[in-house]
Amino acid sequence: MLTGERRIQLRREFIIFLYPPVLIVAAYYAFDFFAGLFGNKQGFAIGMAAYWLAGCLLPSTGWISLRSRKILLRFKKLNTWQWLLLITPVALSLIFIPFTYGLGKVKPELMVLTLVLSLFHAFCEEFFWRGLYYDHHQGNFFYASVVPSVWYGIWHYVPLSLLPAEIPNFYFIIIAAALGFFRSLLTWYSHSVAWNILVHALLTWLGAGILSYYAWGS
Repeated sequence: MLTGERRIQLRREFIIFLYPPVLIVAAYYAFDFFAGLFGNKQGFAIGMAAYWLAGCLLPSTGWISLRSRKILLRFKKLNTWQWLLLITPVALSLIFIPFTYGLGKVKPELMVLTLVLSLFHAFCEEFFWRGLYYDHHQGNFFYASVVPSVWYGIWHYVPLSLLPAEIPNFYFIIIAAALGFFRSLLTWYSHSVAWNILVHALLTWLGAGILSYYAWGS
């Protein structure tokens, strides 16, 4: 017979399992609503802020214990193959994807601001998509790494609906899911999201997200 504590745990696991599709649908309509009120560019910015705070940070801090948060945010020593796992997707992204197309279009005084926003963006996403699902599924690689990576890729359709990528949106979603899977692998083996936050922030800063917002429409 299930104890009261076990019932609460199972209920929480069920909510966490269903959360990504609910988040994606809710975010899509929220982005569309904000765009209708303020225009695409401002609606995109407001939608991203709501996604970071309410969609990622709030559930992560609520569903990850303080002890687990401290463990996840520690910089762990990586071995050689883990360094390759961290760096190889970044290098391939910078070579084959126009991540840096926004660099030449942004005023220099915005560079520091976009770096700060990129770090915050990366922290929220890595803490949620990698940290939360690793923390709750440490004994199940499929649910800790594969499932959230797929949903993470699909999530990108929401911002892409207002700010299309330089490449077809479908390919961007596939690439995002693949990058998410590499980061999930690193989280699985290193028990940390700290290194992921840094490399994610770097890619975002180099025009994949924040800089392209400032360059878009200017």
